[in-house]
Amino acid sequence: MTNTPFDTQENMTVKTPIQRGPSVATAMTIAVVSAIVAAAATVVVIKNDFSTLVEGLLAALALVAFGVTAYGLIQAVLALVDTAGERRRQDREVSERRQGDRARKPETP
Repeated sequence: MTNTPFDTQENMTVKTPIQRGPSVATAMTIAVVSAIVAAAATVVVIKNDFSTLVEGLLAALALVAFGVTAYGLIQAVLALVDTAGERRRQDREVSERRQGDRARKPETP
């Protein structure tokens, strides 16, 4: 016969939240740095007379940096939503705990 334990405070496992992506600060840093790279590469292509190969490479760099900027901004928004959701979950857990006379009493065998 197997003994299935009850979900009491002693045998419950604590689940740590899983990080699903970069933090807001990291995502914003990625976005800002890549935006600076995209702007600088665009200005260099427009202002200077380089060979076609160099201008093509700089234009490709600007395009990739623009894409990374969009990625960083999207990840920042997702991290912000995830942070707000985690805060709401923690608040809900705290508010659902019963206090005083309403608290659950441990069963005595």
